Amino acid sequence: MTSNALVAFEAISKAYGNGTRALTEVSFSVARGVIHAISGENGAGKSTLMKILFGLEQPSSGRLLLDGGVAEIRSPAAAVEQGIGMVHQHFTLVPSLTVAENIFLGQEQRSGIFVDREKTSRRVAALSKRFNLAVDPDARVSTLSVAAQQKVEILKALSRDIRLLILDEPTAVLSPPETEELFTRLRHLRDAGLTILFISHKLREVRALASHVTVLRAGRVVGDAQLADLDNDALSRLVMGGATSVARPVRASRSVGAPLVALKNVSQSRGRPGERVSNLDLTIYAGEVVGVAGVDGGGQQGLVALLSGRKAAESGTIVFGGRDMKSGSTRDWRSAGLAHLPADRHKDGSAMSMSLVDNAVAGAHRKPAYRMGALLDRRKMVEATRDMISEYGVRSPGPEAPLSALSGGNAQKLIAAREFASAPSFLIADEPTRGIDIAAAAFLHERMRNMAGTGVGILLVTSDLDELLTLSDRIVVMFGGRIVARFDTIDGLTPDRLGPFMLGLEETA
Repeated sequence: MTSNALVAFEAISKAYGNGTRALTEVSFSVARGVIHAISGENGAGKSTLMKILFGLEQPSSGRLLLDGGVAEIRSPAAAVEQGIGMVHQHFTLVPSLTVAENIFLGQEQRSGIFVDREKTSRRVAALSKRFNLAVDPDARVSTLSVAAQQKVEILKALSRDIRLLILDEPTAVLSPPETEELFTRLRHLRDAGLTILFISHKLREVRALASHVTVLRAGRVVGDAQLADLDNDALSRLVMGGATSVARPVRASRSVGAPLVALKNVSQSRGRPGERVSNLDLTIYAGEVVGVAGVDGGGQQGLVALLSGRKAAESGTIVFGGRDMKSGSTRDWRSAGLAHLPADRHKDGSAMSMSLVDNAVAGAHRKPAYRMGALLDRRKMVEATRDMISEYGVRSPGPEAPLSALSGGNAQKLIAAREFASAPSFLIADEPTRGIDIAAAAFLHERMRNMAGTGVGILLVTSDLDELLTLSDRIVVMFGGRIVARFDTIDGLTPDRLGPFMLGLEETA
């Protein structure tokens, strides 16, 4: 441990009772007042290590040092007492409470025995001004965009007078402009003396933000260096364990089929502002990938809700496979041939406490292949799940393990395996590679290309502009609930060209 180190991990190992070994002899230190990146593929051990630092997990062996002394952090409360805060990839806010109530939950400001809401709001306003993180203290969290919720999470951590901030995949839910805004704030916090641990598998962001990187692979440290001493190829080799990063494939020409999904003058004004849409005209053809670009709240989620049966249109027409689906339910869309990779796989696409088997056959359990008379055939369900695990390279303790035991990327691969196995004619891929590593993303990309090649129509909604430009045959841009631009060819199209439309600075006639 160097003299300037705030925290050091010394031979940290973590093994679970089912035989899974998450970490093996992890050793490195983090200097004060820097942004230090922890990178690696999904399942590399990044989140497990940070949970140990924040007191959510305990190491099987090894020790943790703070300020040069041995620290035993048995709980998140103990971590906060030591000046450590953490913003999790999946937020821990209470949607029904206000921003102020969330930030000071458990340490409410009081006047006598009563909670003083005005005093709490003033404290949040002062905190917001101090750290240049503008939020409305009295807004309900349920009404906020994802980017605004992340600001609340950061303020909640900073309200505890921390000196070390852990950010676990903080850009997974942000658009490119929101990511750059976050990075500007983090640099300001660093300049004010805060030490930041930035957990990410996105190497471009690691290089843009951090000065030092520690790379984990299969639970071991395989690299620990100043980023200035690593070129892009060397960094990719450390993360991937191979000779190079995944190359962008040559776009294959595909023949587009008949109209599959058609929206005509569709509007829907209910729900959150970001889910409302106005006068949408869009046709998706069999065998093509239509990309949807836009910043958070631009209306993309409203479009997804309409095309998955979660919401009905108030006006206009929606046709899928020749059927009127303006008021179609989720079951109607599914029975007509829809598969859906949801943006929030924990909330909408899975049951985290249930087994991999139960998640893998969800929605298909009525099929004869999984039944034995009137009863479910568990043996067949387990066999099918094993096949998915093998085909999609899902790292797991086994089919009967809870889905919560998997990393985010491996959970996403299992959900993708389930959806793709339904033999759909139409796929909604909503942030399909959010929070997963390069290799897993490349795998899912190839699967989606193959599906399009067999005639499946795909709607791709993603904040990753590289992904959008790699997979899409054409792109529409949404802002304010409307389609403000259409690009019928991807050739020569760049993120810079999309940016003004995404931000509402430009729109086509």
